[in-house]
This record gives sequence, structure tokens and C-alpha cells, in this order.
Amino acid sequence: MDMSQSKTRSGALVALTLSVIAIGFVATVMLSNNALRSSRIDLTDDGLFTLSQGTRNVLTNLDEPVTLRFYFSSRLSREIPQLGIYGQRVQDMLEEFSAESAGKIRLEVYDPEPFTDVEDRAVGFGLKGVPVDQTGETVYFGLAGTNSTNSQLAIPFFDEQREKFLEYDLARLVYGLANPEKPRIGVITKLPIAGSQRNRAMVLPGGGPDDSWMVWAQAQNLFDIIELPPQAEELPINLDLLILIHPPILSDLSLYAIDQFVLNGGRVLIFVDPHSEADASRPPGMGGQRGDYGSTRNIQKLMDAWGVDIPADVLAGDLKNGRKVRVPDDSRTRVQAVLYPLWMEIRKGDFSGDDITTSQLEAFRIASPGHIIQKGDGLTIEPLIQTSSQGGTVDVARIQGQQPDILGVANDMKADGKQVISARLVGKAKTAFPGGPPKPKALNQDDIKGEEKAKAEQIWEVRKARHLLEAKSNVNIVLTADVDMLADGLWVQVRDMFGQRISVPTSNNGAWFQNLLDNMTGSADLISLRSRGGFQRPFTLIEDIQREAERDFRAKEQELLVSLASTEKQLGEVRKATDPSGDARIVLSDEQKAQIEKFQEEVLRIRKELRDVQFALRSDVEELNGWIKAANIAGMPLAVGIIAIIAAVWRSRRRKTFAATFGKV
Repeated sequence: MDMSQSKTRSGALVALTLSVIAIGFVATVMLSNNALRSSRIDLTDDGLFTLSQGTRNVLTNLDEPVTLRFYFSSRLSREIPQLGIYGQRVQDMLEEFSAESAGKIRLEVYDPEPFTDVEDRAVGFGLKGVPVDQTGETVYFGLAGTNSTNSQLAIPFFDEQREKFLEYDLARLVYGLANPEKPRIGVITKLPIAGSQRNRAMVLPGGGPDDSWMVWAQAQNLFDIIELPPQAEELPINLDLLILIHPPILSDLSLYAIDQFVLNGGRVLIFVDPHSEADASRPPGMGGQRGDYGSTRNIQKLMDAWGVDIPADVLAGDLKNGRKVRVPDDSRTRVQAVLYPLWMEIRKGDFSGDDITTSQLEAFRIASPGHIIQKGDGLTIEPLIQTSSQGGTVDVARIQGQQPDILGVANDMKADGKQVISARLVGKAKTAFPGGPPKPKALNQDDIKGEEKAKAEQIWEVRKARHLLEAKSNVNIVLTADVDMLADGLWVQVRDMFGQRISVPTSNNGAWFQNLLDNMTGSADLISLRSRGGFQRPFTLIEDIQREAERDFRAKEQELLVSLASTEKQLGEVRKATDPSGDARIVLSDEQKAQIEKFQEEVLRIRKELRDVQFALRSDVEELNGWIKAANIAGMPLAVGIIAIIAAVWRSRRRKTFAATFGKV
């Protein structure tokens, strides 16, 4: 065989090999596109895109078939490509739900064209059509679910900003269809958490917009929530959970009903506050002109029996986790940003990593909370949320009134160790009424006689017969020394989207509240789903540098203020000694002038030090930011370059080795 034939055969072999490789590549891509369509590798820190165990539990425990109808307009992909990508993401996760359910979930995908039966059915399920141009043609991007009893739930329109909560939203809908009977929750509160729409509906045609707190609105999707009268002598039967949120003053009969509910195994979730800013901000006529916005004393009798306390005259703060607020300085001539320890953002490490309701959350925003302390023998306090080791306390009177002493609190608070803001109370509680149940109101009124009084006596006898002195088993109580963390302004941005309220959380307050409801009503499968989002990940090193520099700045500022006050005082004494009449036309001696000039020079020196501290603060932060940018911008190309150089050196050495070996042969 000559050389030319050998080259021809080698070329044909190379061409054939390349053709086989190309065909294999195309076949592999086509097969993987179909067989591995929903498969992916999740490299996120918190596994944000991995189907959680809670979702798997919900899907595998389905007792009846569920039909999910996904409506997505193909035109939406063409007009808004970003929503098209999100639409594919939703469909992929729905397919995973269907595959995991072992046939219990039937998925149907529709493209609702205008003026078709498919569009009519989407509208019938409550989905929202959104116009994309001036012609008025609408597109759809929603989900409708039904079960075997024709119960319906829907997501009217998927909001891209809730992508972090997609798995939870889908699992919540499936769980709601599989468990149509909602747990029953009773709420006692004096705050308008259910909104004021009902009041406006009496004077405005059609009522007004929904202004209920988002924690209430979200909870209503999964729970049967009812408001209870504060002075009720009895709690409803079959109540799965009782919630007290900033309750008013409760009568002994109401406290007794709660007391016996707990001892009989009832679950109670309590939010009380030495100073509720949500209550204080209410307009006049709705609680806005009172001087006391606390509620801890209103359940004092119960806390005494449980062996815990929330001091009514003390607030808790955190020097490490304080948030910045803008306040005028002492001169009232400029505004400055101050780390305010009573407004804090509690992060991982300062709340329980073992409790199922908090273990996977990221951050809480809290304003002016109280703190829980042990008070003699009683229940054990298991902290859920607490301050850092730089926590401290201040008198509640300092923030009450028209002008809270924000700057003074920021300057004066001292670190005193961790302060417990929320906790589980564990153990067997004793009754707050060891002498037996209080008499019904009817027995204390002389004008009530006959059948009504006999009925009241009968009720009292029944209560005495059923009266418990101690809980039958360990109680299930969660006590929180803050109310404002539930208000919308602290944890969520609420906006209207085509007539639908859309919530975008900025912290985990609402997620934790929902976790508690799930946990305390017996449904734990959904808990892990609400903690999927990492929200903003702060640069903690930069914040630590800023915090340390600001502490130095605040100390120097205090030193300056003391020096100024001392100067003015001594100057006044000099003038008074020179002329007791206070005549401003006095002539100062050289010694007095020198003394004043000395104080003025001291003031200038300290002011210069303050400027140096501020400059150092900016320099440290800017230098660290520079290194971070350099690592992000140059680090990756540098790493790729190093890998390329290593590969080139390796290939070069391999060629030399091959050439040497071939030459020997």
C-alpha cells in the first residue's frame, strides 16, 4: 500500500469518526432534552431549586387525585422573553410535582388564545388576563387546581418577584386541595389586623380596598380564622389554635377560659408588647391619643402562673444588629444617620437553628420589642429569637411621646448580653386560678334572677367540676415580646397588580408566622418551603467595619459634647465672677482669654479627630470594596488564564514525550 492510499484511508477514517461524533452529539442532546428535561444541578447555597422533603411529603400523602391546569399564553414569551423563561420554570416544577406524586397529580397545559373556550375557562377559574398592547388582547400566566369534590384554588397570575417562593406557592395550592377542611384558629386582638374594609363598606359603595395585614391575608388561604370578642367567657369548641395579638384588658372570665384551654392541651400563640409602634401610629379615635400602648400587663396573671415575665416598662435593643435611622442632631441644623438599637435586623446565629419554625430562615426585622425573663418556678424558656450578645435594655418612657429620644437611646444603651424576644414555653403549666373558676357575670348581678341565674349557676358548677389545677401534658405555647414584627411596614412590600395584592417579603417575619401556624396546627410539611429565599445577603465584614468606626465616632462625638458643655459652663462662671450683674460688656483678662482660647483649641482638635474617624471609615470600606471588585472582575479571567497555561504546559510536555518515544521506535 503506497503512501497516498494510506493518507486517503486515514482521511476517510477521520471524516467518518467526526460524522459519528456529530451524530452522537445531536442524538445525545435530543435524548437529554426529552429524558432529562426537568433535571438540573442545584449549586445554590441553600438549595433554592431542589424539591424539598416537605413538598415530597405533601405529594406522596395525597389521598385523592388533583388536577392542575397551567394556563400560559405563548404570546407572552414573544412579547416579554423574561416572563417566557419564568413560565418554562413554572412548567418544569409542575412536571416535577406530577412525577413525584405517583400519578395523583394530573397536569394539563393550555395556551389560551383570545375568544376561545380555553380562555373562557381560564377566566371562570379566576385567572387574571393582562393586556399586552393597545388592542386590548390579553395574555394569561396562572394556575387553577381542582380535586375530586370540585373544590377550586388558583394562582391568578404568577409574579416573577415571587420566584423564590414558587415551590411553596405550588405546594400550598396542592395541600389546600388535598385538605379542604382548614384548621380553625381564633384571634383576640385590639389592632385592625383584619383590615378596616368592613367599616368603610358601610359608607362607601362597594367598600374599599383590602387593607388587612398581610399575615392575616396569607393565613386565610390555609386556615379558618375568626376574630373572638375579648371578653368572651367561653372559647369556641374544636379550636385548633388560639392567637393573642396585642390583646386589650381581659376580664378574669376571659383569662380563665384561656387558662383552662392551655391546661387541656390547647395551643396558644401570643404576641404582646411593652410599646407597640403599630398601635401608637393609629389615627386619633382609633387608639392614637393614648399614652400607654403596651399589652404585657393584660396577660400578667397568666404569665405569673407560667413562671415567666415580660417587663412592661423595659424595651430590648441590640447594638450589633441595630438598623440605621435618620434623625436631627442636638443642634437641629442637620440630619445624621444613627444605628438605632431598638430597630434591629436579627440574623442567623441569633435565632434558633434547632426549632423547625426558624431553622432555615435568614432574618427578622423587629421594632421596639420587650424581652422574656424567667420568674420563679414554672415553664422552661426555649429561645426562638433573641438579640446578639450585645443586646441591652432601655426604659420604655424614652421612646414614648411626640419626640422619642432616638439619639439618646443610641448613645446610652449598654451591652448586657442576649435578650430573649420570642420563646417556646415548655413543661406542665399550673393554673392561674388555684381557687377555682371565677363566678359568671350573671351571678354577680342582683337584678338577674330566675332561669337566667339558674343557668349561670349551672355553668359555674360545670366549670368547677372540670377545673384543672395543672396541665394534663406538656403545654404548647409560643410567647413573643413584640407585635410590630407582624405589621406590613417591617417585613413586606405590598403592591397592587391588576387588582390583585402582591406581596414581596423583605425579611422572614411573615414566613415565620406562617411556620408557627403550620407547626401549631399540626401541619409541618409546608414549613421548610417558606424558607427557600435568601433575600439580600449583606456584606457582614463591611458592616462590621462601619459599625466599629461609628462606635468610635459616637464616643468622640460624646466627648466633644461634654467638652463644649464644660467650656460654656466655665465661661459662664468666669463672666459671673467678673461681673455678677451679668453685663455682657465686661472686659476679660489675659488669663481668662487664654483659658477660653484653650477650650476653643480643644474643640477644634476633637472636631479634627472626628473628621479623621469619618475619613478612616470611608477609606476602610472603599479599600475593601476595591478588593472585592478586583476579585470579581479580575479573579475569574486570571483563574481561566492559569488553567490555560497549565494545560498548555501539560500538552507541550506530552508532545515532547511522544516525539521522544516515536523517535526511538
